[in-house]
Amino acid sequence: MIDDTQPVHVRVTLQTIYDKQLDNEKLLVRTLERLDGLSDVPDRLRSVENKQAEYAWVPRVVMTSLTAGLAGLATALFGLVVR
Repeated sequence: MIDDTQPVHVRVTLQTIYDKQLDNEKLLVRTLERLDGLSDVPDRLRSVENKQAEYAWVPRVVMTSLTAGLAGLATALFGLVVR
């Protein structure tokens, strides 16, 4: 029975170290490839924010039109009911 206080002996060879180093290098290359695609993120975010700012008036106009239309409908219905 192995006690937790006793050290466990693991055999590490140069081949296992080399394999681990290759894995780490592959991971580094994949990470750098992903980071290369993120270099223009601030510009893209700024572009999206500018587009949103350009079209910020659209919901206001739509709500104003809907409100005016509903007020006109209510006035017309009220005029029909009162007569």
